[in-house]
Amino acid sequence: MDIKIALPKGRLLGKTASLLQIAGWGMDGYREQARLYHLKSSTYPNLSAKMFHERDIPIQVAIGNYDLGICGRDWIEELLVKYPSSAVVKVNDLGYGMGSLYMVAGQADMAMSALRRKAEQSAVRITSEYANLAESFALKERLGRFSIFPVWGGAEAYPPEDADLALISGHTDVELVDMGMVLVARVLDFSA
Repeated sequence: MDIKIALPKGRLLGKTASLLQIAGWGMDGYREQARLYHLKSSTYPNLSAKMFHERDIPIQVAIGNYDLGICGRDWIEELLVKYPSSAVVKVNDLGYGMGSLYMVAGQADMAMSALRRKAEQSAVRITSEYANLAESFALKERLGRFSIFPVWGGAEAYPPEDADLALISGHTDVELVDMGMVLVARVLDFSA
């Protein structure tokens, strides 16, 4: 029986490559600056892998293209909040790639009470790479009217002129302050 694994490019690649090397999986071509996206194990002949953007891994596993995937919990939750019955099972926290998703504003007067008042008069504009989690947040917080604008990175650049809120990934609250953002809520903590 062949086993196919979806492996991350980007921020998780280095730690994941080290983990697979320590485990002896024989994924020698899986490393920073790798030019190959299709990999075969030198240790286990029935084991193969392919490198993906992290956000695509839960989808690839859910539709059955891959048996196992390694990615951050943020992308698993992004899939599950929209498709709760999808065939993705969280197996284990690997303990690296930690971060948090924050709902932020570009103005200090954007507390939840102010956002709810704004939503009574006009739609609250929310931008994020995590459109499904952003929508879930807006519904949970009972923002009457809102619009979600999916973007492919750089959501923190939108408030306050082009969006009221942004759901962004970060490592610490201090990073938000350094970017000139105002923390509205910590939405999710994650790791690989």
